[in-house]
Amino acid sequence: MEKGVTVNAAASKDAVAKPTEKNTVAEIKAYLSENGIEFASSAKKADLLALV
Repeated sequence: MEKGVTVNAAASKDAVAKPTEKNTVAEIKAYLSENGIEFASSAKKADLLALV
């Protein structure tokens, strides 16, 4: 019997730090998308960070 590794999805999300000014716009958009947060594709960095 093979032993698998179980990943707790909730724990994985908690492990991802919230984006800050140091992150790129692409990284912030990726974070928002992964967390199901909608945003305008034309949104500026400050606008995206406000959604975090």
